[in-house]
Amino acid sequence: NQIYKNHRNGIKKTRRPRKMSMSGMNCRFVRNQAFAKRGMKCTDEEKAERLAAQKEAQKRIEEKKKVEKAERLKELAGK
Repeated sequence: NQIYKNHRNGIKKTRRPRKMSMSGMNCRFVRNQAFAKRGMKCTDEEKAERLAAQKEAQKRIEEKKKVEKAERLKELAGK
């Protein structure tokens, strides 16, 4: 009888939430995530500027690494 009653309205799958609940999460993480999402919103020009700045910074780091490697090799050869 119980199975008949259950199937009269149909056994439905539970609805999945669109957004995950933030309750019970680390509040500092949730807050930081919100700020990070706001920071990601930018125009195409700003995006291009950021990308150019990143590439310049990467070049500087690569040059610095090369110089340090050369100095280390000189130091090791001197010993």
